[in-house]
Amino acid sequence: MKKCNIRKNSWVLLLGKKSYVVRVKGEFQCEFGKINLEKLVGKRHGTEIKSHLGEKFIAVKPSIIDLLKKVKRKPQVILPKDASLILAKTGVNKNSIVLDAGTGSAFLAIFLSNYVKKVYSYEKRKEFYEVAKENIRMLRIKNVVLKNKDVKKGFDEREVDLITLDLENPEKIIPCVKDSLKSGGWMVVFCPFAEEVGKVVKSVEKDFTQIEIWENLQRKWEVSFDKNNNSHLRVNSFVTFTGFMVFARKK
Repeated sequence: MKKCNIRKNSWVLLLGKKSYVVRVKGEFQCEFGKINLEKLVGKRHGTEIKSHLGEKFIAVKPSIIDLLKKVKRKPQVILPKDASLILAKTGVNKNSIVLDAGTGSAFLAIFLSNYVKKVYSYEKRKEFYEVAKENIRMLRIKNVVLKNKDVKKGFDEREVDLITLDLENPEKIIPCVKDSLKSGGWMVVFCPFAEEVGKVVKSVEKDFTQIEIWENLQRKWEVSFDKNNNSHLRVNSFVTFTGFMVFARKK
């Protein structure tokens, strides 16, 4: 299969002693020297490029996780570890339509857009809406429709596959969720507090099934080797509590 050529103003990931997500234009400067990114235009992903100090980098196509590092954050975002659990539990795919209520910086909407057909994202606060709009424009995401609208007035879409809620008093939005979600579709509510979890579960017991509450913890490990080449593992970092997620499926 023919590899795609690198275009001017596109994003690339420079892999070296450190990694950098950069837009292909002008000159990029880091601790390893200056890199003339214009030399990459028309080249294939996987091309080697050197800084003026002779440091080597490989220019590859960035993943959605790489690109999310460039997103400007305003409110707290749903981290990839939690966003990935949404994919794993709900099974949404390239044919799925998703509603995302509480856009914030559009971190979750952008993440999901890489896996589904379309994301409609609602944000009532104008300042967050503007940040999200700029993030979507910057990363050239084409399948996210952003709306500056309060979801308490209802969603415009019907028969969708997944609805995510990351906002205050989500239990008050459940009637709107019920109207727009297809039978068998999933709702996922991000709850930072245990008290909120109870309110959400109580509000969905009648019309939803497969109700589950998840807390997603992660530990990163490193391996080292002694003089006898025996391996030893140790914890590098531990991602503690970020929030609860309530999963529920419409009957």
